[in-house]
Amino acid sequence: MARLRPCPPLGRNVTRGSFGEIAILQQLSKLADNLAMTDSNSDPPETLAEAAEKFKKFLSAQHWPRTISWLTHDNVLVDGQGQFWVRERGTKAFEQAKLRYSEGIERNLGVALSAVCATATETFASVFVPTDDLDRQYHLMGRVLKLSVPTSRKSALTVRNPLRWWILELLNKRRSKALGL
Repeated sequence: MARLRPCPPLGRNVTRGSFGEIAILQQLSKLADNLAMTDSNSDPPETLAEAAEKFKKFLSAQHWPRTISWLTHDNVLVDGQGQFWVRERGTKAFEQAKLRYSEGIERNLGVALSAVCATATETFASVFVPTDDLDRQYHLMGRVLKLSVPTSRKSALTVRNPLRWWILELLNKRRSKALGL
């Protein structure tokens, strides 16, 4: 039987041959720590464009695509298999995201930029602004910019055909309301 000895970084007893596993666990713990990040030393940037630059760096560090498209509640669906479907609404969604971001800055309750799903080249993200101080606390937010990605990446497919979107919406509207975007 292998002798047990303490492992200082994790504070656990490990067997002699498990140092490779420890390195993997340490890497995973670093990754998990980066899944939600806030910059508590500074106020959120004044514009969505400035915040998006910080978000792009964060996405890149998490191995997500740096190209960002903004989601609203009416341009994303989830089907029964957990597949995300995104209707392309570039300018309209970006304008809504800018408006939400400005509201968050004005209300001084914090703003969260969150990745929801992604294709191989594009991250689909949302802007969240708490409704009041209690909502801010419930979502574990400071009065800063919060950046986050899910622990596992959800794949997305884009839809350009309005008829196809209409059919997907009919089949999946109830399920998609649970997203809360």
